[in-house]
Amino acid sequence: MTFFRFDIDARARKAGRLMGRVRRELLKAIMEERRAGLTQQQLAQRLQTRRALVNQKLSGEAEITLRELADLAWALDREICVELRRPDQMAGDNIAPRTSTISYQPARIIAPKRSAD
Repeated sequence: MTFFRFDIDARARKAGRLMGRVRRELLKAIMEERRAGLTQQQLAQRLQTRRALVNQKLSGEAEITLRELADLAWALDREICVELRRPDQMAGDNIAPRTSTISYQPARIIAPKRSAD
C-alpha cells in the first residue's frame, strides 16, 4: 500500500482557514439571497458582468480578489467585517507544535519504506 504524508506549516494552515471562513460566509449570504429570490443572472447584472464569471467565482473555479469580494458584498447589500487579533490558545485547540520540520517551505512528501520480500 502506498501512502503519502505531508506537513502543512502554520503559514499555509492560517491562509487556508481564512479562505475557508471567507468562502463559507460568502456562500451563506448567497444562499440567503437565493431563498429570497435572487438569481445569479440578477447578481451579475448588479455587478455589470457576465453570469458565467459570477458562477466561476462562486464555485471556486476562479479566485476572488479583495475588490471582487467587496463588490459582491455591495451587490448583496452586506457589510464585511475584518478583525486581526491574537489567537486564543486554549487546551485542545489542536495548536500545531512549534517544532514543525517545515519553515515556510513547500510541503515535503515522505514515502513509506519498502519492505524486503
